[in-house]
Amino acid sequence: MPYLRDRVVILRSVPFREHDRMIVMFGWQHGLMEAVARGSGLARSKQAGHLTPMSEIDVMIAKGAMYDKLAVARITNHHRGIRKRLGALAFVGSFFDLFERMQKPGIVDETLYALLVEVLEAGESIPDEPSRERTGLLYAVAALKLLDRVGLAPALTHCASCREEMRYGEFFLIPHTATLTCADCYRVLRSANPNAEMIDQETLKLIRFLRKEPIRNVFLLTGRADQFVRVSSAILCALKAAPLQKEPHGLYTISALLSQK
Repeated sequence: MPYLRDRVVILRSVPFREHDRMIVMFGWQHGLMEAVARGSGLARSKQAGHLTPMSEIDVMIAKGAMYDKLAVARITNHHRGIRKRLGALAFVGSFFDLFERMQKPGIVDETLYALLVEVLEAGESIPDEPSRERTGLLYAVAALKLLDRVGLAPALTHCASCREEMRYGEFFLIPHTATLTCADCYRVLRSANPNAEMIDQETLKLIRFLRKEPIRNVFLLTGRADQFVRVSSAILCALKAAPLQKEPHGLYTISALLSQK
């Protein structure tokens, strides 16, 4: 029976049959994978402690005809701090859901694995319970970096239509194509794209800045809640161009869980 070894981030764990669990993970060397952890659903299972979602583990997986089996799992980083804060759980859980939906088995990209680790470290370093607006911005920035890595992020410096540099005024992000146009070009495109997201100059500058910054630097930003909301809305509008079967629930989940913040 062939085996493969990898370091993985556990995206989720779901019941499978009576006492087993199906582990969904993303590996440094093998990308998106699923494997059955036999007996891990039992209370006395020794392996269960190594299979917590939002953890990094080293695995050995036995390839099977029907499904793969998790033969060995050894925890390398629990990232326990995430499970101590509701804001961190909302952020990381929402992003992992989006990340899994945008992956297919067999696609290997070390930069995607590095992004997962960056998200885990950002979630673990949240100093206290952030507001829902800041947590939503954290999720949106991580989503923008994901779009960058899969080649779906919009160009943020030049109009997609006239190619002129966008410096002043208002700009429009067209959903389903994730293209950004200047106001003059959008007047021509408006009838075919009436639902474009208007982006002001201040918002665009902040998006450009956050695109290059580490995710955790969102904690250092000073600004109004409505500014954070505008940036999040603009970034997530670009997600409509991604090949997703249904709309991501990230902002809704974050808003519901942190509604009192």
